[in-house]
Amino acid sequence: MSAEIDELRKEIESIDRQILELLSRRLKISAKIGEIKSRIGKDVTDEKREQKVREYWYNYARNLGIPDSMVESILPILFSYSKMVQINPGKKKNITVIGYGGMARSLISLFSLVGHNVVVTGRNKEKAERLASEFRVVYMDLDSALNWGEYIILALSPSSFDYIIRISPKFTNKVVMDIFSSKNEIFKELEKLSEIYSFSYISTHPLFGPITYPVGERIVIIPSKTSKNIDEIVNFWRECGLNTTISTVEEHEKAMAIVQVLAHFYILGLHRSIDTLKKELGIENLHNFYTTNFKELNKIIEKISNILPVILEIQKSNPYAYKVRDIGVNELQKIKEELGG
Repeated sequence: MSAEIDELRKEIESIDRQILELLSRRLKISAKIGEIKSRIGKDVTDEKREQKVREYWYNYARNLGIPDSMVESILPILFSYSKMVQINPGKKKNITVIGYGGMARSLISLFSLVGHNVVVTGRNKEKAERLASEFRVVYMDLDSALNWGEYIILALSPSSFDYIIRISPKFTNKVVMDIFSSKNEIFKELEKLSEIYSFSYISTHPLFGPITYPVGERIVIIPSKTSKNIDEIVNFWRECGLNTTISTVEEHEKAMAIVQVLAHFYILGLHRSIDTLKKELGIENLHNFYTTNFKELNKIIEKISNILPVILEIQKSNPYAYKVRDIGVNELQKIKEELGG
């Protein structure tokens, strides 16, 4: 019995070796594709191609008796690492990140992966040093960091805007980018400051949460009156492995009213409704009844709960928030009436 198992395990080792060799070949080919994409100015992520690959995998896997759930586990990892090897940075930039929260960590992980020179700074030296140490980048005091950096990334919350105003005279001749989710008033104020203190201001919005190495995700770029070379900024983010969308403040705020304000409003309502109904109906072990779809919904609810202050800030600051929430409630009421409730 033991000898038979040993023989089968040797066969598995041989197969594993072949799998690893094929994975290595696949990544090398992906890297070559990345070089071509960089040359022609194409984003790392090709959604149509990914969909074709996904369909191919599912169809072929089913013919081989491989469950869909296994494909669902493998493909995201394969796509992610394929995108990582497709990153082709141009000239290295000196990037100063002001902040040490989740999004600062996410962007620093990306800049480090690409090979840019990165400095972390902020009001809390201990937190900034800890983040710098995690990704083996450098901590500097604020004045030194601002003097050194070419690109200044404001990875701060809207509540820190007074701090930004105080330090903005030190941005002269720099390229400054904020990452606020809601632009509206903040964009106008930063644009004014950029005119006063002679720095190039470009607003950005990473359309992803605080995740490590967000290769293949999307970032919105919003030029201001003082933006000097938008093509350079677009190429910078593309070479960091992000897909880019150029927008205006108005278009951005309207789009975010739908994809953030409305979506989060429904999720917050769903979360509270679930908690209320569990008590009302006396269900203590709801997790024993989770469907596949509800598991995915619950993951989203947990993500939203973990960044609740940010979610509430977006609900308050987006100029179209009241309108979309009213429409959202009205549509739910219509559905209720259609269902006979």
